[in-house]
Amino acid sequence: MSESFQASGSGKPGFTRRRFIIGSVGVTAVAALGGTAVRAPRALAGTAPSGPPTATLPLPTTTAPEQLLLTWGNDPARDVTVSWSAPGTVAQPAPVLAFSTRPISGHNPGHLVKLPDPAPLNVTKRYGEAASVSFTDGLNGQTTYFYHVQLTGLEPGTRYYYQVSDGAATPSTAGASFETAPAGRAKFRFSSYGDLATPSWDLNTSGNIWHESCDNSWYAVTAIESPGDGLGAPLFHLLNGDLCYANLDVNNAPGVWRDFGNNIGRSAANRPWMPALGNHEVEFGVDNFSGHPGNAPGGVAAQGAAGNYWNGPYGYGHYLSRFLLPDNGLINWDGNRLRGNFYAFQVGTVKFISLDADDVIYQDGGANYVINAANQAPETIAATGAQIPNGTTAYNREYTGNLTLDAKDNALVPDIASGKPNLQTLWLEGTLAQARRDPSVDMIVVFMHQCAMSTSASGNGSDLGIRQAWLPLFDKYEVDLVLSGHEHDYERSYPVRGYDAGAHGTVVTPNPGQTAGTAVDTRRPSVAATEPYSHDGIPAWNTGEGTVYLVLGGGGTNGPTNTYGTDTADDLPKAKVITQRNAVVGAEATGFVKDGADSVEDAPWSAAINPTDAYGYSIFDVDPGHGRGDTTITFQYFAIPAVSNEAGTAHDGTTTLPSVPTEKFVFGRKVGNGNGHSGGGPGKGGQH
Repeated sequence: MSESFQASGSGKPGFTRRRFIIGSVGVTAVAALGGTAVRAPRALAGTAPSGPPTATLPLPTTTAPEQLLLTWGNDPARDVTVSWSAPGTVAQPAPVLAFSTRPISGHNPGHLVKLPDPAPLNVTKRYGEAASVSFTDGLNGQTTYFYHVQLTGLEPGTRYYYQVSDGAATPSTAGASFETAPAGRAKFRFSSYGDLATPSWDLNTSGNIWHESCDNSWYAVTAIESPGDGLGAPLFHLLNGDLCYANLDVNNAPGVWRDFGNNIGRSAANRPWMPALGNHEVEFGVDNFSGHPGNAPGGVAAQGAAGNYWNGPYGYGHYLSRFLLPDNGLINWDGNRLRGNFYAFQVGTVKFISLDADDVIYQDGGANYVINAANQAPETIAATGAQIPNGTTAYNREYTGNLTLDAKDNALVPDIASGKPNLQTLWLEGTLAQARRDPSVDMIVVFMHQCAMSTSASGNGSDLGIRQAWLPLFDKYEVDLVLSGHEHDYERSYPVRGYDAGAHGTVVTPNPGQTAGTAVDTRRPSVAATEPYSHDGIPAWNTGEGTVYLVLGGGGTNGPTNTYGTDTADDLPKAKVITQRNAVVGAEATGFVKDGADSVEDAPWSAAINPTDAYGYSIFDVDPGHGRGDTTITFQYFAIPAVSNEAGTAHDGTTTLPSVPTEKFVFGRKVGNGNGHSGGGPGKGGQH
């Protein structure tokens, strides 16, 4: 294996021997395949800001409901949570929800649910049917308000109408409708992408440009409401982490979240949006790790240096205030309930599992203040005086408990002997085992943020932590699909099962204690098949033979990473791999540097990439077939060209939404009758 590593172009002879390049080289996907022009509402102001604000900006003091958001409860056929927010720093006077199976009107006021007075986020307590939650951002001190009503006992497959009111003397209202999931074996559609960010100044509610703002974010939400195949919007959407990158705007995180909430509300008011936590949901604040206010001597300014630099529990305060998600029933070792950090739900014959990979990854990628300059002053927020010293990173790995290495399988397992084993991984195995015992579950879809497999050259790379902790479980219980984001691009793997024995990686960018050129065991996933079957004339992969991994990180951020690695010795795919925590090295007197991925591996598991368009969305159509085990999922990936000024400083402009998918496959556990692929076969040397 050559140690050389470069970003690949497309159309290289031999490159497509193992990896298919989708899109049309030199031509955008829409120009090649046709599409629909969508006219976005433009801002009234005609001049873009110069960039993200460098001071804390005030939020509105009005109370009209906005940022409407639906999420599933524990049983999507019967439970839906309706959430919304006040615009800014003033709580709604008397919030109320009305819902009915008929439109809300003067003649049909619906069933009314009055909400209690707001209380600060407290994840040690259970939520009631209705809750009003406040959260104070640790850095800028702004308090914002969120409202949740858990509707239970609804009828399956039924449309409900709802309206929320702020309860003011002259009330302001907002509302929409949603459909509960069907009961039993039924067809349905869902969608997915990650790394959405916020629109730019012209399409943001605030008129600001934030870090990672790009108008592709607006078009991505629009696409979910009107998919390109013309067959209608999905029942629900999976959002694979890095929701809005608020941790990059340390002066204005609440404002970034507001613009994100209003953007997705154009869809999330109508159908559940189910998120996974990503590294950019980890935020700086002035709390201790568990989310309690820091009490180090010296006041607010001293908390960061004392280690109290977390914004709510594990840095997730804004996320946990805004999203009320299915309950996993777990209480962490510090007494915090872990509801919503990771969770599962079932629709039809498919079990969906949302994971927080921050808990197991090696990559240190959360909030960080790492400046390579001598005697750099702390990051200081003028609004409160909060300070983050240079060299600080918010690394929350193993926040649900400890992992230990099982050397014989190069696997990470919950460390029972420590007395505090990793709760998420224990829960994951229990959830997977129960799903495979359940006769009503045919397929399992996992979604999370970081990648087990990625050949992005300009992005993050593959994380050995996920491969060690969770891929053994995905293999054992034959997870069908794993969806992720993290890389701002598209990539599809071949079906994989087990791993290739031996040291298939090479250290190229050593951390302290590593030596360049040293071989390293990256637990490289073993390819199970390289040629698809045909199912009703559509290429199809048997996910009983191996799990397919999809990187769907092209939601909308302004930092595309769709340049891909290739080994210059054989022109085959090559991937960066993070095999240990990427070290922060340096000192106050000289400055600090944070390393990237330390190793590389040849990547025979990489099946498809798109170097033409970084942005896109995926549509999944579930068909339960005629009996147990017959479920298939038809997957379509629609690549979206970058907006016209994506490369400019404002990252604004227009684009055209595609009407033809750039990839289309069927996934199922019975496709091809499980007899092996013509022209393909199981990977060699795999361990199971």
